[in-house]
Amino acid sequence: MTEIPQIVEGLYFQQVTIPDKKDWPDYLGGSPAVIRGLYPFYYGLRMGAQISSALREIPFIPGAE
Repeated sequence: MTEIPQIVEGLYFQQVTIPDKKDWPDYLGGSPAVIRGLYPFYYGLRMGAQISSALREIPFIPGAE
C-alpha cells in the first residue's frame, strides 16, 4: 500500500467533520461507521464540483442548451 501524502492528510483533518448526532439522518439509524464514511464522501464530491466549476471558462447550467 502506498503512503498518503502529508498534504492529503492535512486537508482531510481540516475538511472532514462528523456532524452532531442530532443532525444525523434518521434512515442511517445512528451508525457512526456509515456517518464517518458518508459525510466525507459527500463533502468531497461537493468540493470536487466546486473546484470543477471554478475552473470552467463558461459556467455550466444544467438544462440550458
